[in-house]
Amino acid sequence: MNYNDLSGKSVLLLGKTRALQSDEFDALLRVHNVTRVSVYDSTVALIIEGRMMNPYEQSEAEHLYETQDAPIVELSEIERWLCQSIEPNRLLMSLKLSRNQERLVDFLQNPYITNELYFKLLALYDWQNEGLFDTDTNRDVTASIIGRFYKELERNHNVQYAMSGLAHLIERYGTTELIDAIACLEPIAKVLRDRSNRSLSGVLDAIALHPQTSEVILRKLIEERATLLAHREPLSLEEELLALKSEEINTILAQNKTLSQQGTDSLERDFPQLIAANAIMSEERFERLIEAYGEYLASNQSCSISMQQRLFALGEEAIIESLAANPKTHEEILEVIFESGKHRVALGSNSSLSPEKLEILYASQEYKVLEALAANTATPIYLLYQLSLDRRFERSVKTNPAFGKHIQTHNIGWH
Repeated sequence: MNYNDLSGKSVLLLGKTRALQSDEFDALLRVHNVTRVSVYDSTVALIIEGRMMNPYEQSEAEHLYETQDAPIVELSEIERWLCQSIEPNRLLMSLKLSRNQERLVDFLQNPYITNELYFKLLALYDWQNEGLFDTDTNRDVTASIIGRFYKELERNHNVQYAMSGLAHLIERYGTTELIDAIACLEPIAKVLRDRSNRSLSGVLDAIALHPQTSEVILRKLIEERATLLAHREPLSLEEELLALKSEEINTILAQNKTLSQQGTDSLERDFPQLIAANAIMSEERFERLIEAYGEYLASNQSCSISMQQRLFALGEEAIIESLAANPKTHEEILEVIFESGKHRVALGSNSSLSPEKLEILYASQEYKVLEALAANTATPIYLLYQLSLDRRFERSVKTNPAFGKHIQTHNIGWH
């Protein structure tokens, strides 16, 4: 039905509104030149089933269903349509002038307004110098943020009212706009200013690690969360982190695969093993490191085929072990290692090995090999089931992401 055809007509609402307060509902109807009546008559062009109908309204609805004198629709359809008529600037100005926080909270709980308008409304809310969950209205606003953007809320509805809820929201569904809005919430902005306050550390940790967090927000976190920022991929604020000249932070940076070539050069002398294993490998750097750090280069997933061939030709067992475990090792090299019958544990952990080869390794029944296979995301599911029956490997299988995804996909109960 085209609701715009209701202009100049009336509608009957049985029950109460949900997303809109009654006066807001009527005001938006008037925008479309539609009148709401409380009793059915011949002028009614549409009947709306609202929430919490009383017995009289329920009886009237049943009667109208039978007579079919006018179309009957659910309230959500009409409220969604009406919310498209909200003029954001007019609403924002009205709320600023009236400072009506109750009306503001009602709109923040409205699922049909746009995200753009929602963020602008959120910025108007007065937290009264209290925490996210310290008052009923603060709790409702915090829950509205989580409820709006947490896509699998029906499977984890308690997240709306948990202190960790915002952190989970950022980790799973964070965007630059959402994270900026959360960081600007008065209770969180207050903690950002007062670094001794640890009450929202989980939220700030999630913000620090999320790849969509803007550099403006990250700079506010660098003093207290430099180690977390050093873990970020892609890396941000590299120059600022290196300028701290912290051995702990530099150790983390040396393992960051998105460290720039300039940053890598500055850390190579002090952390050659970590650079060999993790840096995007250039020919020049490879030549400098191959003599003393071949084992670490062999584990580096960015090494070219020619680099891997040179490492393999060295014939050192430690180097071959690393190549066997590296999922980016060329298949011809892996084939030779596999046929040698050695390094089975390393091969068992390699997620690029074919299912057929993993099955052959499983047949060996060696404890260490089976342990590696239990954690390998490439291990065939039927083998993971078999390994899960052995108490020695049960935990590794249950924490294997591939097995967890299989269980969820097939909706199998697993505890």
